[in-house]
Amino acid sequence: MRCFVKSVACAVVAWVFSSCATQVYLNKWEPSQVDLPRGTVLHVDVEAHGPLRHELRRAFAQQIAADGYYNLHGAGPCTHLRLHRVHVNMVEPSRDDKHRDRPYPNRVELTADVICNHQRIYRRELSEYVSCDYEYRPDWEDAAEDIAADVMRDLTPHQVRYSMGVDEVEGNPAVVQAAQACAAGNWEMGRSLAQAALQQNPNEAEACYVLGIIERNARNYTASDSWFRKAYSLKPESKYMSALRGNAQLQNDEQRAHAQLNSNAW
Repeated sequence: MRCFVKSVACAVVAWVFSSCATQVYLNKWEPSQVDLPRGTVLHVDVEAHGPLRHELRRAFAQQIAADGYYNLHGAGPCTHLRLHRVHVNMVEPSRDDKHRDRPYPNRVELTADVICNHQRIYRRELSEYVSCDYEYRPDWEDAAEDIAADVMRDLTPHQVRYSMGVDEVEGNPAVVQAAQACAAGNWEMGRSLAQAALQQNPNEAEACYVLGIIERNARNYTASDSWFRKAYSLKPESKYMSALRGNAQLQNDEQRAHAQLNSNAW
């Protein structure tokens, strides 16, 4: 029983300290899930009826034009984006739905496929609530735009935002100050503060971790690897090794995304 209480106490302490971490936000390139060259013509086929059909066509046309990666019109191999198995269901929002106070009488469910040269190369099942005003008029436009954004995000190389958490260090406030500067976008100040933290304690692993994050943000992956390795050698925590492995994945994804972005049209 005493061991159980101790383990629970440790878990609570770990959660409290993790919740005090400063989040530093970075951007990474995500390659598309299909490898269709830039300029490919997408023919959008919608198996729906009424206003939903019109809004889906409009939303996808708007999204494709805004991305500038695929074309809407032109000749060439037949690549179809099929939106099929479309259902509109009457649903009750879940208890934890943050918009539960608004009426949601409908939910759109559909399957999105990309067919290239008579072969399916992409499939995604989608489900989207349709919000309504208080006269119970469904907002098909908003639902269609959410569906189009989800699908085209899969089909187009794009950037996404993610965060890395920096823990506070007792007796060395420059570490969290460095992280806060980076989170605010002042990377050079963050670098200076992290280096000051290392001057105070040359064995401070979290300061090395911050410098690794800074180099990652600048796409200096070799330097970033070195800082993450040093952090791990000083304090063998899993997050430092995960950050090191993450650099390899980031470089791979970035190279794939850039190759797709620079690919020639058929």
